[in-house]
Formats: sequence, structure tokens, C-alpha cells
Amino acid sequence: CRVLVDNISEWFSLFFLVYRCILGFAVLNVVNSVFVQQTMRIATSDEQLAFKQKERELASYTRKVKNLFATMDQSGDGVINFEEFSKLVQSPMLQFLLSQLDLEYHDLLSLFEFLDNGDGEITLSEFIEGAAKLRGSAKALDIWRMETKIEVLLSEVLQAVGGKMQLQEAF
Repeated sequence: CRVLVDNISEWFSLFFLVYRCILGFAVLNVVNSVFVQQTMRIATSDEQLAFKQKERELASYTRKVKNLFATMDQSGDGVINFEEFSKLVQSPMLQFLLSQLDLEYHDLLSLFEFLDNGDGEITLSEFIEGAAKLRGSAKALDIWRMETKIEVLLSEVLQAVGGKMQLQEAF
């Protein structure tokens, strides 16, 4: 470029300036297209990534529930009986651990009744299943299920009483 500008004309500098701008713009477009292509490829695998992340979260949650169960099982026999559970009810540590698992339950003695299948002991599988059901806040589907079960129960009670009152009158 300097040889042409010094020996022939200064107008060649304008030509080289335009040439360098176009070349720089072309290189930036290539880099940008590679970036967009990689982003689009990652976006297509995003569903798989979300599924894998959900699996990891579930495995982590199950591991935390197992650790809590092991902490609660003072005898080490693999089950929590009412005596072990009632000792832990007063423990602020249990309430903290339950809140860490997103299990907000205020009446811990009735929590034992909910988790128990009727044999007076809570096994690890019962504990994991119950914790999964209690995790988080109630959803609209849960509330709808409860409403329909209450309506069915109320209609059965009204039929047993003698059917003198209609279901709509009860509400």
C-alpha cells in the first residue's frame, strides 16, 4: 500500500481502506455465523438438557431424603417408628431439614400418620414417596381433587342420612 501511495497516487490509500473494511466485515460475519450455528445446535438439544437436569435434581432430592431418613432412624433398623419420630418432633433440626427439602409441614405428628401406611413404621420407600407428594405447595390439580373427593363424600353422607338435603343446599 505504501509503495503505491508514495510512487503513484494517494488515492490508492482510499482503495486499501475500503478493502480492509470489507475484509474485516467479512471475517466478523463468518465469526458471527459460527456463533449463531453453535447457539442453534445447543437450543435444539435444550429439551434433552432440561430432561437430564430434571433427572439430576430428582436424584439429588432423593439422596437428600435418604440422608434425612438416615438421620431420623436412630436405631439404624431401616424403619422409623412412632417413638423415634416423636422424639424428633421437638427438634428444630428436623424442622430445618424438612424445610431444606421443601417440605413445609407444621404438625409433625400428623406428618407421621400421613407417611405411615398403617403398620406403625415408616420405611425408606414410604418416606421418599410421601416426601415427593408433600414437596412444594398445593397445585390447582391437588385442590380440584380434594374438592371432588369432598363433594363425593358429602353426597354419600347425605344419602346415608336419608337424602333429605340436596348437595347444592349443603354448599
